[in-house]
Amino acid sequence: MIKCWMRVVLIAALVLGMSSPLLSAGEPPMLEPLVEAGELPPLADRLPAEPYVVEPLEQIGRYTEQLNLVTLSPTGWGDDHMLMSVFNQPVKPNPETFVLEPHFATAVDVSEDASVYTFHFREGVRWSDGEPFTSEDIVFWYEHILLNEDLTPVVGTAWRYGEDVFELTVIDDHTVEFAFAGPQPFFMERMGHSFGGGLYHPKHYLSQFHPAFVEEEELAELVADEGFNEWYELFSYKNDRTAHAPTVEGLPTLGPYFISEMTAERRVYERNPYYWKVDTEGNQLPYVDRLVSQIVGSVEVAAGMIIDGQVDFAGRVTDVRDVPLYASYEEEGNFETLFWNNARGTHVIFQLNLTHEDEVLREIFQDKRFRQALSLAIDREDISEALYFGHAVARQYTVLDSSQYFRQEFADAYAEYDPERAEELLIEMGLEQDGQGRWLRPDGRPIAFKIEFIDWEGVCLPTSELVAEYWNEFGLVVDYEEISGELQSVRGEGNLMDATTWMGNNASDMLFPLAPDYFVATNVTWSQVWSTEWARWFNSDGEHGQEPPPEVKEARQLWEDLLVEPDEELRFDMTQRILELQAENLWVIGAVGQAPFPIIKNKDMKNFSEIGYWGWDTMWSTTFNPEQVFLDR
Repeated sequence: MIKCWMRVVLIAALVLGMSSPLLSAGEPPMLEPLVEAGELPPLADRLPAEPYVVEPLEQIGRYTEQLNLVTLSPTGWGDDHMLMSVFNQPVKPNPETFVLEPHFATAVDVSEDASVYTFHFREGVRWSDGEPFTSEDIVFWYEHILLNEDLTPVVGTAWRYGEDVFELTVIDDHTVEFAFAGPQPFFMERMGHSFGGGLYHPKHYLSQFHPAFVEEEELAELVADEGFNEWYELFSYKNDRTAHAPTVEGLPTLGPYFISEMTAERRVYERNPYYWKVDTEGNQLPYVDRLVSQIVGSVEVAAGMIIDGQVDFAGRVTDVRDVPLYASYEEEGNFETLFWNNARGTHVIFQLNLTHEDEVLREIFQDKRFRQALSLAIDREDISEALYFGHAVARQYTVLDSSQYFRQEFADAYAEYDPERAEELLIEMGLEQDGQGRWLRPDGRPIAFKIEFIDWEGVCLPTSELVAEYWNEFGLVVDYEEISGELQSVRGEGNLMDATTWMGNNASDMLFPLAPDYFVATNVTWSQVWSTEWARWFNSDGEHGQEPPPEVKEARQLWEDLLVEPDEELRFDMTQRILELQAENLWVIGAVGQAPFPIIKNKDMKNFSEIGYWGWDTMWSTTFNPEQVFLDR
């Protein structure tokens, strides 16, 4: 028996009340010459039958030619992505309540046991090159990407029940059914986050690079001409995206912008003339024609551009330490500083490599008393004063205070500054100190390790400086070094690091049950260094990696069970036990939480939310439809 997913359908009715065909819709001036020349259909023929209607936060906007941005990442996330609803998820969280609402889908039907999901997508949507979007684009992803072992060697748990990958059935051109072999109670949350944007791939474009559609000799010639050795290398390049926004010219998109220029100095995104959102007066979104992002080499250069008024919006490159600097130049640079909530359990987390290749260091790191001692040796009040002007709180890494799973004792676990208690724990471990007060390994050498990290959001470096200072004062020998993202990937996934930092993500009700990466050994990845070889062991059914200890196995089993448990009360109990295990074992060590996050915007920018949650869990600014922003001048 199929039941309607009521909260989606109810809100869908409200949205669709504003979504009748808009024949008098406003044409972006940039596109008017193309329409008049017959090179582009009129807007009424480019919009879907039921456009998604955005009610502006402040006012109906005016079309703006360009926004100027800056990024530190040549190919990765940047502030251009912050101004797009890049994922095009079937549903998305409301920016205030985080209740899931219709987005690219108009409604979703869910079976009683949460094993079958039927998505009704908007009819008449077109790719940025004008080709129609249909169910066949999802079939292409399913059959030729997800189930192709060259492109997807291992199908992730998001798409499986146990070992069984879901079955996809096409109902019609705009309706598809996902049928799992058993309950998937969190699948809607997956579809409301980044996973939901992974369903759509332009078959008409990508099939020309796939062996299922191209003769072997022809494809081999194309691969060689493009400078690759294998067809899947060429395919991946042609399908390259960041947050599902194209990073290679020619790749069609369903998002608000396609990429028109990609160089070492800058990247340029231009409006998608077929974008499927409008405002309440029928004007096609986005309001801004072009996003131009300059690529620079340091936070200092980015800060200089901000205070000089060269940047219309910044969030990915802001630095909380620069807030006084920003304040001094707001009038001169015609910008203002907003402070959003930080959507992390703690802003920065510290990860010891608990599967270290050095057996002596691994044994020390794996003793929870050592991690508890390190946490007690951190002066979190000092971090709050030094980096956040006293506005952050001493807190252990756990879920957000606003989460239904939150318990205060989890946030307080070993979060006080108590070096004496920390010393007692190391003595209890049997560790000794030398004449200089340095703690020694059982082999007589000082306990020494290095924290390697990417200085994400400008806080990993200063936080690492302070924490290394505390730990050195405590009698450890701790060094730190900022490294590149490329090196982080190699060293992290290769189990070559002693320790690293990252953001305390996956702490909201949206992501914690789905991907508790810092509570459970889930993946082998550059950002999850604490459990590299344990995760490898789990994900290879014990063929590779290191066998985890019982408490790590317990957390993993709880997570796997709750993902398919239909009983809500039982799922809640499982989450509490996972959080309890983190609070006791401190797989990762949090610094401070509830830290304000600075966002810069041009004073003339309208329809950008004054408040919000900044972080991966909430997909930064994308929840409130940032295509509505414009410059009012």
